[in-house]
Parts: sequence; C-alpha cells; structure tokens
Amino acid sequence: MDSIHCYSRLEEDRNKSDVNKRTSDDRDPPIVIVGTWKDALIPYVEEIDHACRKSILKYTENMSEDELGHIRQEYFISNTEDDPSVFQQIRENILHLARKMKTWNKDYPLKFIQLETRLQEKKKELPIISFQEIQHISTDTPNPLNDEELRLFLEFHHEIRALVYFKDLPSYIILDTKWLSDAFRYIVTAKKFRTISIKNRKKWDELYSRGKLHSEVLEDIFKKRDNMFSKHKDHILNVMERFDIIIRPNMSETAEEKPCYYVPCLIKKELHCDIYETFNVTDNTCKKSTWLCFKFRFQPPHLMNHLIASLSRKYEIAEVVVPNKIKKSVALFGGIAVFELQKKNHLRKLLVMTFPNVIQVQVLEFGKDSFIKRGLYKDIGDFVTEELEKIIHTRFKMSNVEFEKKFECGHTKPELVTGSNEFSEEQITEYLCGTCKTPHTFDGEWSEINSKALSVSVYILHLYI
Repeated sequence: MDSIHCYSRLEEDRNKSDVNKRTSDDRDPPIVIVGTWKDALIPYVEEIDHACRKSILKYTENMSEDELGHIRQEYFISNTEDDPSVFQQIRENILHLARKMKTWNKDYPLKFIQLETRLQEKKKELPIISFQEIQHISTDTPNPLNDEELRLFLEFHHEIRALVYFKDLPSYIILDTKWLSDAFRYIVTAKKFRTISIKNRKKWDELYSRGKLHSEVLEDIFKKRDNMFSKHKDHILNVMERFDIIIRPNMSETAEEKPCYYVPCLIKKELHCDIYETFNVTDNTCKKSTWLCFKFRFQPPHLMNHLIASLSRKYEIAEVVVPNKIKKSVALFGGIAVFELQKKNHLRKLLVMTFPNVIQVQVLEFGKDSFIKRGLYKDIGDFVTEELEKIIHTRFKMSNVEFEKKFECGHTKPELVTGSNEFSEEQITEYLCGTCKTPHTFDGEWSEINSKALSVSVYILHLYI
C-alpha cells in the first residue's frame, strides 16, 4: 500500500463525465482487496464476516487516510466452496474501475508493441542484455525504431517499471525486474540464505549491526549465486547505488575506514546513547540552530534513506567513536545521520533525523566564536529542500507525496519536535516558544538575508506608548 500510494499518478482530469466523478476521499489507482481462506474460519456466516473484516482492519490500522483512499471494495472468498459467480463479480468490478481510468483505451505506438513482444521472448532467455543487442533487436522488427525512438521506448518503460534503464548507465538494460529485485534481496537478506563465511564473520556482523557492506561480504554473496549475477556484479551495484539501496559515503581523506558501501535499511534503529551525548553537544560546547522541519501527511518509509544518500554525495559523513570500538566509525544510525559542513576544522555539523511524518535538520556550531545570524544556513536548507523535491517528484515520481516547511526552537529535544511555526512574509523578531515557555529571539538562519521572516502560532505583541 505504501508503494502504490507513493508511486501512483494523480489523475489530471477527474470530471470528464458523470461516470468518472469520485468523492474527495477517493484516490487513484483504485485498490480491490481480496481476502482468501474464508473456509478456514468457523462456520457461522455472521462471525466469519466479522472475523474477515477484523483482519482487514488490523492490516490497515497503521495506514494514513490518504492511503486508505485507494480502497474501493473488499471481498472475502473461500478457497474450496465459492460459486464461480463470486469470481465473476470481482472481475466485473475490476473491469468497471479500470474503464474509469484515463489510461483506458489510450493510443500506443505499434512500433513499441512489436519491440515489447520481442523483448518478452528475450526475457525468457536472459534477464539482462547489452544496449547493442537491444539496438539490433529494435531494428529487426517490421517497423524498426531509430535511435531516438529506442531511447524514448527505454525511458518510457523504465518509467512504468517494466525494465531498468539509465541514460548514464547505458551499457546494459535489465529486462527482468524480478531478477534485479532478487539481487537486492540476496544482499539485504543474505543472512537467510546462509551465505555467511566463517572467515569474514566480523565483517558480516558489521553488515547486520551498522549496515556496513565490505567487499569481502559482497564476494561471499555473489559467489553463492548463479554466474549471471557475478558477471554483472558491477552493473548491479551501480544500479543499487542509483536506487539508493546502497550508498558509498563521501568520507575524509584521513578516515580510518577503507572505502566501502553502506546499506541504510540494515542500519539498526537502536542508538546506544543520545545523539547529543554522542557528539558532546551541551550549552557550553555547542550552539544549536533552530530545527528546520519537513512535515508530511504521508512520509514514504524509505525517504530518509534517499535523503541520506543525496547528502552523502555532497557532504562528508561525520565520524564518531562507537562504544567498545577503538577506531572511529561513520555517524550513520537508524533514522539519524551527521554530516561535516566544514572539512578542515569539523566545527560545523549537520544533524538529520526522522520521526513519524517529519524529517528535521539542525546545524551544530562547536566554534567558540561562532555566531548564528540571519541567512547563515539558507543554502543548506535550500539544498535539503531541493534534494527532497528531486527525490519525490523527479527521480521517483511520488506525485501523492508533499511536505510543508516549518521550524522549531533549537532547544527542543529531537523526539519532541513538532514543527509548530510556519515561515511566511510576516516580519517578527521574537516569538514565544511552546517548549521552553519563554520568548526567543528569531535569528532567521534558514531565511533570506533581507526577507521578512516568520509567522508563528503565538504572537508577541509589543505596545509602545
């Protein structure tokens, strides 16, 4: 449901006819839920229906209202006893819903259909082929494609996730997306496939505790698979980087660790100590910016991983001493990352954290003479905003995902941040903090240097007589 809601396309014209009108709560694409094994429940009709509906409610209890808007109908069927008319009713309902979609009966190039047919046959033989080979196939059809048409074909089918093609990784095209997902699965769930070697056991432990993926572990994983995976290992890793399933952190030249990959989804959520304590952030050692918050009605589960990957390409990941370890480690934790904003002296760091439906960032200033002023971090805030926009709307086309920019007092504990203040054109220099219950000066460090600043939920009114 998360994926359907994230990657579904918004309907451009919802009111073409009375047939196509929907209530404001309905979202596309429509989802029909079919529950099976109804016959395995107790033989009382009223109790069976109640038990089935209770199961549906349990599965959907943590879904947002926006996600639930996709659901149109629920069916509960028996695996042994239902009449064929029940299945016919489901088919007719699905067909009825499909006919309302704007893509129904849409014109489609004949050339594309012919190449699709050829590639479907090719996929039975090979899950991945070279660009030269697909180029040859595209010219060996009744209606050959020229280079520009082939590029459009590949980009379109990549958009609808029928294959995997990147313009800047053109050497190979992955025809079988399941084969690619299997490659991802072998890395993310390698422990289940008993690929762990005794020799590299400590490195395997790091994969499942800190998400650190050593080259030796990669070798262990791929040598257990068929030859096709090993042959195309480099391309698979490049594609995994492109999808942010693995990241290669931008680290300092003096870093004690060898260059390697990290798998964000394998980094454990548990943090041994408070992130402020980890970096010795106190009132005496550090000045903290206000929290810049990105609030979502629905936050995709892996959006934070994508953002960490984007930030790690621009900024160095900070290093920290891990408990019981002599060497330093990169500051990547479950839902938390810390980046260096000043490479030479490490006196300015960017803290990025995520909580339900919010991503929040804060700048930590460790310099004795540091001074937070208006516009100081505007470029950083703009970069984070642009990267989120790019991830959501350009790279992954998550048209149902939107966010608002808010801010919170920098003294608020990370887990208590709500983003209660809104940026606007109202000029204000002071506000009442809902957390500290005292007035604070508004520095405007995330704002334009010469712009008006802020509108808050509680205004401080000064009267001069």
